[in-house]
Amino acid sequence: MNREEFAKRLDGIQIQEGTDPKILYDSVLPISDALTQMMPQSLFRYRSCTEKQIDAFQKDTIYAVSADLFNDPYDTLVRYDIDGVKNYVNALLEPNTLVQLKKYLEEGNDFTNNVKDSFPKGMVEKIKEQILATDFEEKKDFLATYKSQMVQTIDFLYPLLADASKRFVSIACFCESVQSITMWSHYADYHKGFALEYEMRPTLTKGIKEGVGLYPVIYDDIRYDASQYMAWAFLKMFGISAPNPDILSHTKCALHKSRQWEYENEWRLVDYSTRNYLVENITSINYKPTAIYYGVHISNENKERLHKIAKAKGIAEFDMYIDYSSPKYEMMYKSHKSSSD
Repeated sequence: MNREEFAKRLDGIQIQEGTDPKILYDSVLPISDALTQMMPQSLFRYRSCTEKQIDAFQKDTIYAVSADLFNDPYDTLVRYDIDGVKNYVNALLEPNTLVQLKKYLEEGNDFTNNVKDSFPKGMVEKIKEQILATDFEEKKDFLATYKSQMVQTIDFLYPLLADASKRFVSIACFCESVQSITMWSHYADYHKGFALEYEMRPTLTKGIKEGVGLYPVIYDDIRYDASQYMAWAFLKMFGISAPNPDILSHTKCALHKSRQWEYENEWRLVDYSTRNYLVENITSINYKPTAIYYGVHISNENKERLHKIAKAKGIAEFDMYIDYSSPKYEMMYKSHKSSSD
């Protein structure tokens, strides 16, 4: 299974909040099967030789950060039809319309199929209950004012909610190859850093940490459409309670990226665990690497420092090098031998 096939499978599944656990399990099973087929034996994490990264290596810590710290401003940024959301809210809170709609529902009628098909069943049923329980004749003036304020506020809240959504999860990035020239250049301080190898397949059965998942990034020319999810989020902000139409929305937003980044062959460790996302933008995950690779331009001082840590851990060590006779633009590696041993 390739990434495009995985994207179709993931995007084709919607799981409403409050779904029965058995149905939930059956719904996510195709995603788990896809990950089993796709996940490489090893994934690699490119690092620079900063004190923080060396300390993380020593402590077997993987730092996951929120996407507002990433170099791509579109990374995890939600996309939705703001005019569609406003039109929906505007129509939903029209006083005279609500009065007539309540009478219509009290007579035993139901929403049209067009409405039912446009929104998750649980959301439609919840709205129906609230309409039947409200005296709109007495609240006409309030509703008119409330509707106007709410629609105007959407324009103001959009950039705030969109930016906040980039902090809902934290992410650690991995690559399928340790031989990428560009990855060494961009994420390992121009080959002066190091890369860590992780055997990630065991996480499919044993997990890595509660509330954490590992997925391949989906590369596309079209951004993920989160309109339905954002309409729900706006309604929730204004006290209109309804179940989340798709609890996978955070995952989908975190995985979709422009094809311009396709060369990275990225996998993401996505941390959904509870935190104060407005204050904390870094989480830590404990997982031991199986090997370390030293960049071709790493300093002798940093290499020796990292070697001592790797030796204490008992993990494999490799030196990256350039094969001057090879026709390929590819970094090579060989087993590391330290002069201090």
